[in-house]
Amino acid sequence: MDVAVEGRQPLATGALEFPLLQLIVEARNEHGMRQQDWSRYRRYCATKTQRVRSALHLTHAAEQGKAGKATKGQRRSKRRMNMTPEMQSAANKGRGHQFVRREIALDEVRDTRPLELLLFEAEHSWASAEEIWSQHTDENRSVHRRHSLSRARRAVQYAEELRELVEALPAVTLPGRAQTLAYVGLVRGALHFIQGRSEETLRVAAVTRQLLTNIAESSPTSRDEALASSFLDTLDAQIRFAAYSMNETDDPYAAAERTATPAVCEEVLPGFAETIQQLRSSHQAAPPKPLELHWRSQTIPVHTVELYDVVTRVRAEEAVLARFVQAPTFSAPSERTKSQRTRLTHAERNAKRRGGTGRARVARTNNAEWDPFDRVLSALADAEATARALVDENSHALAKTHSTRYEASGVHLRRAHEWLTYRLLSVRIARNVRLMHGVQLRAHKREARAQSLQQAHSARVRPSRPAAPSQKRPQPGSRAKRTRAEPKAFRRRPGRSGTRRLASERRVLRSKRALRAAEGQAERRRLRLVPGLAKLLDGIDSSLLAIGGLVMVEGEPDVSNLLEAKRFFYCAALMEYLAHAFVQYGLLGEALILLQRGDLYIRQAEQSLELADGAEDEDTSFPPQLLGGSDALAQRAQGLEQARTDVYSAITRHHGPAASMRASKSGQTLYFHAQRHVSFDAALVEHALLEAQAQLARGPADMAAGEAMDAEEMEPQVEDHAPVDMPMSNDDAPFDPANALAEEEERAQEAQRPRGWLASWFGRRA
Repeated sequence: MDVAVEGRQPLATGALEFPLLQLIVEARNEHGMRQQDWSRYRRYCATKTQRVRSALHLTHAAEQGKAGKATKGQRRSKRRMNMTPEMQSAANKGRGHQFVRREIALDEVRDTRPLELLLFEAEHSWASAEEIWSQHTDENRSVHRRHSLSRARRAVQYAEELRELVEALPAVTLPGRAQTLAYVGLVRGALHFIQGRSEETLRVAAVTRQLLTNIAESSPTSRDEALASSFLDTLDAQIRFAAYSMNETDDPYAAAERTATPAVCEEVLPGFAETIQQLRSSHQAAPPKPLELHWRSQTIPVHTVELYDVVTRVRAEEAVLARFVQAPTFSAPSERTKSQRTRLTHAERNAKRRGGTGRARVARTNNAEWDPFDRVLSALADAEATARALVDENSHALAKTHSTRYEASGVHLRRAHEWLTYRLLSVRIARNVRLMHGVQLRAHKREARAQSLQQAHSARVRPSRPAAPSQKRPQPGSRAKRTRAEPKAFRRRPGRSGTRRLASERRVLRSKRALRAAEGQAERRRLRLVPGLAKLLDGIDSSLLAIGGLVMVEGEPDVSNLLEAKRFFYCAALMEYLAHAFVQYGLLGEALILLQRGDLYIRQAEQSLELADGAEDEDTSFPPQLLGGSDALAQRAQGLEQARTDVYSAITRHHGPAASMRASKSGQTLYFHAQRHVSFDAALVEHALLEAQAQLARGPADMAAGEAMDAEEMEPQVEDHAPVDMPMSNDDAPFDPANALAEEEERAQEAQRPRGWLASWFGRRA
């Protein structure tokens, strides 16, 4: 492939954008270079160059085909004589089978496809060199090295031709020319590196590194800056190895700074000074703000192209979610847009049916039909998967070659991965809380509708009072009746058959039965909600535990304590819902144990919240907001107290056997969620029921006093006065063998003494 520049004039076209670094990064990442699969990348480059050659009519097969058709003779039916190779060569001469080199003329370049052809020819040659060298052994090392260097030199040749063509095209923009010059330095430095020429490697790598640094600083967007920064890893590894080979004792980057003098830069890459001057002059006075992630006082820069793309998508979806959450209405369907359904191609339909391939599922269809929470979760899940894969790749690369830049980029990647994980779990918690509120709101509407229907039915069946007789209008010409001065001495008594009374009693019984049936239906409806609410709360608990395990969260005690308080808050809510469900099943002792654990969770949340100081920003990430004078914990404690009151009232009216909770699937689910927090030991259940019955026997005032006394007993007592000498009890006296027989007789008499059922139960337990 030749480039014809001399004596040719370029066409008068507009500006040609040639994002060389972006083309290379996308091609390498999508076609095997994540796994260092040079064979797969070489095949892709061969296919790419063949397609571009066909589009530009620069293939040799087309020329041979035309010549062959023109010189092809008529087919003979007779048998040919056997021909020698010399006779075949003489016969084939003049038939168009000779090789003719193709060229790219400057006056025929109308777009960037000729530039892409030279670029991927260079990539194809370099991939071939790497593939050949990766297959060498001790026996064929010299042969493979010679073939690999031959293909590497061909890659440098194509890169030089690409630079020559770009410099001859004034329509190519400045970033394209600068990236082309940097690509020439990358390929040439890699060739010197595999040749073992340390001094030349250091010079070329230092100059190319300086050029790429200027390209990154002059980039118009953060994504272009990340593209330029992604090529510095290879250069840093070459610089360190070359400095080590040259016995440089100081910092290798300082040696690179000393090496990259203006004279050396112009010698290695002609046009370096002019390109740098043009980049600095075209750079804006106020450069765009780079993409960064913020976590409290930490700033996480984003220098990776793939991470930049997924984080940008996440921020766009989060902006849509913020507008959706601030909307006055709750119903999600009203927020959906009315955009038309996306028409898919055959390949897209097949990919959707297979569930998609690849690491980041960016292309999604019918996003307008999704809930904003689902869209944000999808973007965050893809971003977290991308960041996790980048962290793994960086770890593998760091294990193969020690690099300071790999270590620094690995720290940033791990922090970015943890930040994305924190955001993913936070949005998941907020989505679950919103779903809970939606479920409860719809249940409240159903209850209100059922009550209104019940009231309407009761109004229909309730007997109406007989209306008072209306006064008759006086007829014309008649006189009004005189009022009696004295009441009648005789008044007729009504009939005593009892028909109306019996009918009224039957109507009252029917209304009571209907009311009890409505109450039973309401209880069953509320019971059906509890498994779903328990699953959502269990998901919140798991997400909070996962957030607490992040390294950046563990390093912040305030945030850790706040997350623990939120976790205990939701665990207390779960205990309240489960207690209501257990009451409906008739398992009152188990409900009391759940409420006791809920009280414990509330106390633990209060203790953790006292230590969470200065975490207001993280408190607003997802509900509930516990800081800033919030009374969420007090309201949750009131809910637990009301649930305990309901259990006490159920104890007074419950006399039948408890229903089998494990007979239904929903009951098994509730029992599973409950056993993750408490243990339903028979002795504990019976003890909880006995305590409840004792408190009911004491009355409300005694119950309040007992609770106050329990609270005082739980607090440590500190006495200011000096300890008083107490008489020694018999248990504290020293052991006397002479009293052993007397003690045994006392124990036998105590065992024969009659006791009540409660004392006997405790005796058996002892």
